[in-house]
Amino acid sequence: MMTIFCRFVYLQIYNHQKFEERAGANSIRKISLHAPRGIIYDRYGLALVDNLQIYDLALIPFDVTKKFNYDLLTNELSLSKEKLLSNINKYKKSFYKFRPQTIKRHISFETRSRLEENKLDFPGMIFEESPVRVYPSKARLTHVLGYLRKYSDQLNNKNKNDYKVGDIFGFSGIEKIYESSLRGVDGAEFHLVDIYGIDHGLIDEMSPVLPLPGESAYLSIDSNLQFYIESIFHSKKGAVICMDPMSGEVLAYLSSPDYDLNSFIGPVPKNVWDSWNSDKDYPLLNRVVQGLYPPGSTMKLIAAALALEGNRVSKDWEVNCNGAYELGDRVFHCWNTNGHGKVNMKEAIINSCNIYFYKLIQELSFLNWFNMAQSFGFGSPTGIDQLGERAGNVPNKQYMNDKYGRFGWAQGNLLTFVIGQGDVLVTPIQIVHMMNLIASSGSTYSPKINKILESKKIDLSLKKSTWKFLQNALWSVVNDKNGTGKSARIKSADVFGKTGTAQNPHGDDHSWFAGYMEINNVPVISLAVLVENGGKGSVEGANISRKIFNFMKNDENNK
Repeated sequence: MMTIFCRFVYLQIYNHQKFEERAGANSIRKISLHAPRGIIYDRYGLALVDNLQIYDLALIPFDVTKKFNYDLLTNELSLSKEKLLSNINKYKKSFYKFRPQTIKRHISFETRSRLEENKLDFPGMIFEESPVRVYPSKARLTHVLGYLRKYSDQLNNKNKNDYKVGDIFGFSGIEKIYESSLRGVDGAEFHLVDIYGIDHGLIDEMSPVLPLPGESAYLSIDSNLQFYIESIFHSKKGAVICMDPMSGEVLAYLSSPDYDLNSFIGPVPKNVWDSWNSDKDYPLLNRVVQGLYPPGSTMKLIAAALALEGNRVSKDWEVNCNGAYELGDRVFHCWNTNGHGKVNMKEAIINSCNIYFYKLIQELSFLNWFNMAQSFGFGSPTGIDQLGERAGNVPNKQYMNDKYGRFGWAQGNLLTFVIGQGDVLVTPIQIVHMMNLIASSGSTYSPKINKILESKKIDLSLKKSTWKFLQNALWSVVNDKNGTGKSARIKSADVFGKTGTAQNPHGDDHSWFAGYMEINNVPVISLAVLVENGGKGSVEGANISRKIFNFMKNDENNK
């Protein structure tokens, strides 16, 4: 009896902790099953982003025993034995000792099979199947789609309670904006693990919880148009945004330079992200909504609309342009140093005459000009479903005094603002939104990329005669023999547009072209093209726009 009692004391008291750990080790392990993320499609149902199943090898630190064959594993996977040992020992002393720690991603099926044959040598080893993103479309669409990152305690994520270390989540673009619907719900399966840390597979009595795949996203993007624009804009810096002017749907969206989502598998590696972040060409900058640029002569349309609305100056009001205009002790020049001679409002828009608009703005209320610019969407975000959209800047007297001091505001500011220079800053998405308003006679929708997203109705109430004048003037900019936008002209379709040359204090001027195209009197596409350091809008911007209009016309004719 005494022998039994002593044995009881030995087992239950003296060695209680040792055997409790062994009993706990011979237990059920819950293994997460990652949910496939939702597939992202273009407007015609072509997959832009899909999933590929890969194998990751992970170790549960608590289950790794002295019997673990580090030499065999590290030789098979070309890993550092010392680093692996150090990491496992570190995790064994941490809160994460029961959680699988990924040690090698993208294991081939053949490698997995060889390791499984020797699983008795690898207590604590498990394989996880992870869906990673692949990009089957030829269109890169980098800034729209965005990329994934792996969750860690160091990442500042407001929804961190929804994630565990090692989870993949959308970090930018559509992947982040619609993360809650794209990510799905992880499942789980239950494995029996013995006291030696050996995984004996699924427990028959406990049914797995199947993962719930994420919801698919349907974008308004035309992937063929997108790929074409990417090919013709190759090696240039700038932005291109194409839209359906009547619905607000984005058809193509390019910010250049971009980055290659196909250059890695799964979440973006830290070293790749660091290289993007340190690149002096700023490939992470989403120029369509975050790039701020002077709009150049595209801004002249605001003064023209205001003049026509207020009846202060008629469309027939003429100005003599001799190439220069004096105000006080300053001389303001026209881009055409020889002058345009006598021009009325339409001719001033066709020829993009600066002198006309220098004089026009002095006939108008600057406060009314400021309000008209805001009514066209300048100075505030458009609300497009992209992250980090900037408002741009439409200056007023208070702004100038706050920025430059008590005497920051001066009459000469009017002359720079009216032609879209100085402190006037816009984004490409705002410029194309202005074209949407003109093409639709003031009745359009806010821009969107998610095709099923409900858009906000936008109504800008101007006189019919004002809209008609702007439309006719923009048609003549492209189709008149003297029009600055004649390089954008195409056959068998009506192209409307406005060129712009934005002064750049850091180098060559930026080239703008903004406009839209009608087929059978129906607006089918609007666009804004910005080429950084591209020079005159009548050259680079207009030439690229012509190619896009031609592509779209042929595409429409083939439907």
